[in-house]
Amino acid sequence: MDKINDKIFLTDITGIGDPFTLAYDGKYYIYATSASNGFRVFVTEDFVHVEDKGLCFTDCTWGVSHFWAPEVIYYKGKFIMHYTSCATKEEGLRMSTAVADSPLGPFVDISDKPVFDFGWPSIDGTAFIDDDGQGYFYFSRDCSRNIIDGKHVSQIYGVKLSPDMLRPVGEPVLISQPETEWEFKSGDWLWNEGPAMLKHDGKYYLSYSVNCYTSLYYSVCYSVSDSPLSGFVKAKENPILKYIDGVMSGPGHNSYFKTFDGQLMTSFHIHSDYEKRGGNRRICFAKAFFKDGKLVIDYE
Repeated sequence: MDKINDKIFLTDITGIGDPFTLAYDGKYYIYATSASNGFRVFVTEDFVHVEDKGLCFTDCTWGVSHFWAPEVIYYKGKFIMHYTSCATKEEGLRMSTAVADSPLGPFVDISDKPVFDFGWPSIDGTAFIDDDGQGYFYFSRDCSRNIIDGKHVSQIYGVKLSPDMLRPVGEPVLISQPETEWEFKSGDWLWNEGPAMLKHDGKYYLSYSVNCYTSLYYSVCYSVSDSPLSGFVKAKENPILKYIDGVMSGPGHNSYFKTFDGQLMTSFHIHSDYEKRGGNRRICFAKAFFKDGKLVIDYE
């Protein structure tokens, strides 16, 4: 699959997942689920030609496996990575924070324990800084241990961040869970995961992924609220990014960023093989925009 269409930037980077893109100093740095012992970083200037810059984080002080979904923000001269890992099978997945002086790393843990530990397995953390400087952290309660009415359910929570954007403040609140017909295609295992937050015209847009990441129906939806931690209403037009029949399977776990000329973009993964699907995934980019109060990903 060398080309999807003229609206999707298709890269050659495969064997990854959950790509997050940071625009910094004329280049775009991509962090992803990409190694068994940490995270790799990739760099591009045109969204097509991508260079693998190697491992940017390897010396985790607490996690030993399941290095998933890294995201990096630049804040007050430091690059801050929030990521998921696992110390023991009994405890399950947790999230933590590492910092670096360069977008290429090396990132160093700020603690020898997971910083975001709410007493239950959680994944896919993302940071958002509001106009007033207050930071928020959105993440998914892992469905492997979260059983509701006999179903494994992944739910999105939000919590305030400390002024340095490193740690949670207070208790997390439930924001989103599977509720619509499209979000029930995975049977007894249900997902709202991979959150990403945008603010436009005073409203908060929570983008998230639904259904199993290995399936054709893994896709992106969103909800809208007037508040960063409550009152989100799911968009009637969901999903806003889904499979293209016979061509593209399982697009999801996306992030948003602006190009250096101000164009809103999203990075996401798709299945490297449309027929096999599964965990082998490939990085893509597409333009995004707002129209009449709706969030749109321009991919078809």
